Amino acid sequence: MKKIIALSLTLCFSLTATANTTECNGHLLKGVPSNISDQQLCRDGYAVGYNYQTKNADWVAYHVTKESVNLKYKRSDKFQADSELPEYAQSTLTDYKGSGYDRGHLAPSAAMDFSQNSMQQSFLLSNMSPQLPGFNRVGWRILEEHVRDLANTYHDLYVVTGPIYNGNEESIGDGVVIPSAFYKVILDPNYDEAIAFVVPHRDLSGSELSNFVTTVDDVEQQTGLDFFSTIRDSVEDDMEKQLWDMWPVDPQ
Repeated sequence: MKKIIALSLTLCFSLTATANTTECNGHLLKGVPSNISDQQLCRDGYAVGYNYQTKNADWVAYHVTKESVNLKYKRSDKFQADSELPEYAQSTLTDYKGSGYDRGHLAPSAAMDFSQNSMQQSFLLSNMSPQLPGFNRVGWRILEEHVRDLANTYHDLYVVTGPIYNGNEESIGDGVVIPSAFYKVILDPNYDEAIAFVVPHRDLSGSELSNFVTTVDDVEQQTGLDFFSTIRDSVEDDMEKQLWDMWPVDPQ
């Protein structure tokens, strides 16, 4: 099934308006995925529900528009621990050093670079999970690019992403848990339609991504999270059980 787009629809979204919206600069306007994370962090470009035990985010939520994904500031690559977290709960540069794992963005810097400050905030380690290079630099990167392409096509998206655990995970450094998989759920608010992915944490090619499309309901079952809870229940229920093909980026 392919997503149908009304080509005549003309939408205009303002970053200034988004920045003045409640619920963490608009990133949580469609609902907070969980209120049981140990600490909620609000950034210019994204929101985080952070877990002190895993030293990973439970979820990272961000609102992107056609306008925001086409603004570019130079990538800083200045990774740093998040000083807003208690020191004992922080992941650090030392945790990753020599581990063989990348500091893998959850809210990708290429979607956060609409301002210098937002781009720099994306390199806080509270926005990172340990990711294999063959995952982070290949398939996962291609999925992140696909989301930005979708923002250009559909104009306005809400995205939530984060780790999945199976209960047998190892860790790096001082207890930074290595996820078994990662999820990404994407909402088109103009049609109240959502697509979801659960992607195994292994070397991954872009051609495999369509194999990992699932329902939002499935991601909620695997994570215990509740996505897009501000949407009317009857609409949300239908939306979250829908199983899509990959959403196209070219509406022709």
